[in-house]
Amino acid sequence: MQKLTHLIFIIILTSCGTEPEFQEVMINKTVKVFSQDYHNDAENYTFKWEPPVGPSKMVVPFDLKNDMLIFSPKLEGDYQIHLSITDISDEVIAEEMFYYRAIAETIEVAIAKPIPEEDITKQISTVNEPKKKTRAKTNINQQSKTRKKQNKKSTNIDNVHYTIQVAAWPSLEHARLDQLKLIEEGMDAYIQRHYRNEDDQVWYRVRIGNFKSKEKASIVQKQIESITHAETWLDILPSGQK
Repeated sequence: MQKLTHLIFIIILTSCGTEPEFQEVMINKTVKVFSQDYHNDAENYTFKWEPPVGPSKMVVPFDLKNDMLIFSPKLEGDYQIHLSITDISDEVIAEEMFYYRAIAETIEVAIAKPIPEEDITKQISTVNEPKKKTRAKTNINQQSKTRKKQNKKSTNIDNVHYTIQVAAWPSLEHARLDQLKLIEEGMDAYIQRHYRNEDDQVWYRVRIGNFKSKEKASIVQKQIESITHAETWLDILPSGQK
């Protein structure tokens, strides 16, 4: 059924009579391919990639990372990639094609023009000028920024929201299994996508609730642990999610 859907998608695309728009990339450079429409909400979907097809219809090696396909074109020419996106019920909700044109890397050499001696003298004199006024202004600006940060911190403390985190997984499939189990128990569980800079990896957090007080969150937390028989913990929600 999926292959038939893909074939219909290709026929419709080619029958339009318009040549697809190719994005230029460099050979031997890493290309990261992902859906613009579904990337920010990737935890709610499954991404089924077909191998990239390069010049002479050759299949190109690739890697998968979360909702992203990664490959490096080794030859100049056109590459195309097909993606099927399914929801939690494994129903296809979108089909996307990606087109890339790999070109050879070019090196441009910049020729520096000689700087006139008069300009050099002016630059040196400017550097040697006293900077007392500038420093005074800088100190005032720093004090102002410090006050703003302090005021911001006090405001954030008054507006803290809490959530109960049940689990965190590097795999979206594992996170979905936890989410479905909690939903079956009557809990409004959701998945939050979290990027970890230290290991350049996306983790999927399984969470419940949005509480204005820590006390109320703790009461619900104990109820959840008595049902799931698993240890959970409280976390502070980012300001954008309150």
